[in-house]
Formats: sequence, structure tokens, C-alpha cells
Amino acid sequence: MRCVPWICLFIVVLVITCGCTQPAPPPVVTTLPPTQETLPPTVTTTDTEKSLNFTVTSSTTMVNVTYNGGPDAADLQSLYIRVDNRAGSYNERTIVDPAPGSSYSFVYRGVSDASRINIVGTFSGGYQQTVLMYYL
Repeated sequence: MRCVPWICLFIVVLVITCGCTQPAPPPVVTTLPPTQETLPPTVTTTDTEKSLNFTVTSSTTMVNVTYNGGPDAADLQSLYIRVDNRAGSYNERTIVDPAPGSSYSFVYRGVSDASRINIVGTFSGGYQQTVLMYYL
């Protein structure tokens, strides 16, 4: 009769390690009635690519960006100009209601280390687009 507790312990361990032996429930499949169809999503574009003209000049102590207007100048609301430097820093400026012919200067103390200029235009309706990516 001393073997009975060991047998009970063996059965308990066997049940714990093996788990339930009941089959898993079948997956639930739902189908749409024949009158309902799922349509693919439609892609609509409301804005087209905008075009503006800029002139960028640089010297040893400054970077100058001149906004020259362009075909989409009438819709332009603001310009965000970011000048990235080789050292990892950057200078940025937002110009509201820019006028064609306006110049924006970024002056450095010492030697300019500008490497890239990124200009993002915001147009009527809130549409934003990079209008110039210029590498120095």
C-alpha cells in the first residue's frame, strides 16, 4: 500500500504535463450575404505638386536664400527654411506671407559650415511640400 501515493503523484504530474486532451473548437467563418460586397479603398489626391523658384548663395560667413516666386506663388502662405550644418546643428526660420524677391540671410559667427538647405512651403488649404532641397 505504500506505492499508492507515488502512483497518485505520477498521475497528477502526467495530467499537468500533458494538459487537456479535448480538441480545439473549430474556427468561426463569417461570410457576407451575396448582396453586400466589400469594395477596395479608393485613393484620391486633392493637391498636385507645387513649384516655386529660389536662389541660394553662400559665402564663408553666411547663406542667403532668395525667394523668386513661381507658378504656385499665389497659393503660398508660409515658408519654413532649415539650414543644416556639418557639425549636426541647424538654423531654422518660418516666414509668413513671403513676397517674391525677398532674401533671407543666415549669418554665422566665423566660418559657415552649412551643408544642406530644406525649404517647406505651406499652401492654401494647409498642404505642405518640400519645395527645395539644396546641398552646399
